[in-house]
Amino acid sequence: MKGCRFLSILLILWLSTPAIYAQDTTIDGVLAKLQRYADDRPQEKVYLHLDKPYYTVGDDIWFKGYVTIGAYNYLSGLSKILYVDLIDPEDEIVQSIRLPLIAGVTMGDFQLADSLREGNYRIRAYTNWMRNFDNDIFYDRVLPIGNARTDDVITHSSFSYENSPIHTVNTEITFTDLRGGPLADMAVNYQVVMEGRNIGRGREKTDESGRIAFDFVNKQPFNLKTGKMELSLLAPGKPTINKTIPLKTTSNTNSIQFFPESGHLVAGNLTKVAFKALAPEGTGIAAKGYLEDQHGNQIADFESTYAGMGNFSFIPQAGSSYLAKVTYADGSQADTKLPEVMTSGYALAVNNELDKQLFVQAFASDSLVDGQEVTLVLQRNGTVFYASKGKQSKKELVFSIPRDPIPAGVVQLTLFASDMRPLAERTIFNFNEKSGLPLTVTTDQETYRPKQRVSVKIAAGMEADTNRIATLSAAVIDVTKVPVDSGLRETNIYASLLLSSDIKGYIETPAYYFEDTDISRRRQLDNVMLTQGWSRINWRDLLAGRTPAITYQPEQDLRISGVVTKRDRKTPVPNATVTILSTGDVTAIVDTVSDTEGRFNFDRLLFYDDTKFVVQARDERGRKNVEVVLDDAPKQQVTRNRDAPDATVNVNQSISTYLKNTQQQFEELEKYGLKEKTILLEEVKVTEAATKDKIRHSSNLNGAGNADQVITAEELSMGCATLAMCLQGRLVGVLFRNGVPYSTRSFNQPMQIVLDGMFMEADALSMINPFDVETIEVLRGVGNTAIYGSRGGGGVLIITTKRGDSGGYDRELYTPGIVTHSPQGYYEVREFYVPDYSKPADSLAGMKDLRTTIHWAPNIVTNQDGAASFEFYTAETPGTYRIVVEGLDVDGRLGRAVYYIKVK
Repeated sequence: MKGCRFLSILLILWLSTPAIYAQDTTIDGVLAKLQRYADDRPQEKVYLHLDKPYYTVGDDIWFKGYVTIGAYNYLSGLSKILYVDLIDPEDEIVQSIRLPLIAGVTMGDFQLADSLREGNYRIRAYTNWMRNFDNDIFYDRVLPIGNARTDDVITHSSFSYENSPIHTVNTEITFTDLRGGPLADMAVNYQVVMEGRNIGRGREKTDESGRIAFDFVNKQPFNLKTGKMELSLLAPGKPTINKTIPLKTTSNTNSIQFFPESGHLVAGNLTKVAFKALAPEGTGIAAKGYLEDQHGNQIADFESTYAGMGNFSFIPQAGSSYLAKVTYADGSQADTKLPEVMTSGYALAVNNELDKQLFVQAFASDSLVDGQEVTLVLQRNGTVFYASKGKQSKKELVFSIPRDPIPAGVVQLTLFASDMRPLAERTIFNFNEKSGLPLTVTTDQETYRPKQRVSVKIAAGMEADTNRIATLSAAVIDVTKVPVDSGLRETNIYASLLLSSDIKGYIETPAYYFEDTDISRRRQLDNVMLTQGWSRINWRDLLAGRTPAITYQPEQDLRISGVVTKRDRKTPVPNATVTILSTGDVTAIVDTVSDTEGRFNFDRLLFYDDTKFVVQARDERGRKNVEVVLDDAPKQQVTRNRDAPDATVNVNQSISTYLKNTQQQFEELEKYGLKEKTILLEEVKVTEAATKDKIRHSSNLNGAGNADQVITAEELSMGCATLAMCLQGRLVGVLFRNGVPYSTRSFNQPMQIVLDGMFMEADALSMINPFDVETIEVLRGVGNTAIYGSRGGGGVLIITTKRGDSGGYDRELYTPGIVTHSPQGYYEVREFYVPDYSKPADSLAGMKDLRTTIHWAPNIVTNQDGAASFEFYTAETPGTYRIVVEGLDVDGRLGRAVYYIKVK
């Protein structure tokens, strides 16, 4: 491709160097606004390196968190706190932890309780600053979690579909145990829920093969697209087992979309057109076909290459329309219209296959060619790497862009008119070897014996590098016990920080594009850019000076803040003395004075999750007659799962090898008292007549005392900091997850809290002072909860506070100017257990070592020469160990290395 003469100069902008370009007030203004956008809204991203691709209940999830900022993925110093959530298949947060960030890195873990059910969970991570932007930038990953602790049933589900105005789904499910034995003569209750609506239910009994079959109908297929099937398995002499099977679709109809390069089909221009063919469940399906015009002439052939995507080129003609004749891999066929042809317009065509340069052709229709100036800008979230002007004196204008200064990742090309109106856009992925951190992993041997020490050495960077300091994490797993299946869509640091966090919507197997970077993979990744490219910048708003407001500030520390008011909760009280008292292991008292607006702030606090606070305020004269209103930032809501197509339909089946091994491991640990199962109390109905006298103020709609259990003030007098802590283990048939009560009859719906007749949020227990409580009535049975309708579906806790006519009343408990506060503190990270077989045998010498995660090392830091090392001992059984090392250096270069050793 020949270059062209420019009437403008080349502009390359670095983050650390000033722009150099010809003086032009129009482009100056745009570039200045882009620079302000990049400075005021630097983009943070999160990546979590997990020790395994999937887990089981009773297991531990170990992870290292990396938070980067800006176009070059430097470790972020903007935020000092990271939030990590574990979200269940019902899109409810099961666990949420808050971790301190030190120079952009942190580490943490989740303990998976035995009460969790099998299913597709999500692990989500973000900073408070990231909440200002689109949720697609969050780290959000589907995580299969199996269950062999309380549920050793394997489901084998299959579906077939009959499409018509309504959809009929033929369902067949076979139930077996972990060893593959059929579960015959078992009653199965099922319920089909689509988009929150119940569209079918029934009861079946398994045959001698453990099989059931039934049909259900989706009468609103355009509104009800996805859902779930809830199963209750009733085996004789065994507890009821509840399972959820995701329903990704009720249709067998494939679909295809066509995407012209830079957005439009412009007449007379050789145009690349990408396409994406999808199966009904949202994953790619292979497709091929041809394009014909309105006269039936065959114009071009096409065929997908990966994940249902591909592209072809042709010259659209004015006044013509085009139809794609498509044949899918399953044999079905369809006709799809291409977008209409524009008789006049602009378009961009990009050659992104050369190592040193990008070539961009700007096309303009004949009617638009009059020597006007156009400007091409290449940027990433406001950071500009190239800008050049040229005169459109002919239909095609070619720009040659040096690739070297552009970091690896997603970048946006925009063509502007002379008045800086955007004319055409194109998203590309730039490969830059300089953005990668070379990592080498070696061991002192290739083959080891059981319980033998392994020495691992890591080398980061190259000798020519001026700085080779990197922060890394390493996970060692036994792939014989934890098979790594690409079908489970394992991710990596490249796919997360360079691709997924910069593309809106679902990307199928993003890690695939980084397994190799040959020309074939580059072309396949370019199809992703053509079909899913997305600009974060709204040019119209940016050029008009309108940018979204910043709501959430970067968090630098833990703090407690609020305002002191008079009893009307409106009039501020200036110069009030505010004192906080912590009730943790170490009692601490800190005080401050409110400002002229009554506001106060305690910053640079350090406390953990179990710390509770009492906040007390007095006005300038020491009087108590004030109110303390604490700031309470809204929690991040759980949004719809963008990666829903990654959900595994039969989780226990897909990871059955791992489940069998973890069961053996857990049984061995239990044998030596190192692991315990969750014990559920038997349900007991409490009907003590004497308690009714103490709950005459109850708001129980069934009548005071008509409950499955009643807890009185005397039972809460042990001095717990919060009511949730007091009730742990005291309520029959009730389990607590992060302070939220769940009835064992409904694990997925929290119990409704009713405080003195007011309906409260499920986490309200942590905010109620136990000394204020007179009685708690527990409603779990249908006879007691039915009166509360849907709100009582998960059970109800009726809480009645003390009144002046109660013998336990203490007026000091109601002193104005005092509130209790239970903020989310830092999670206290546990230490990964590392056996040391060089020491003399102890009382556990007879225990079998059946580890699946052999080693987890989250805090590896290389020295100035790029060197680091760690050691571990192999487990007891033969296998193949996979060592994965990931991380980045101080220059933002990302690195990943995978290494294998044998144990015989």
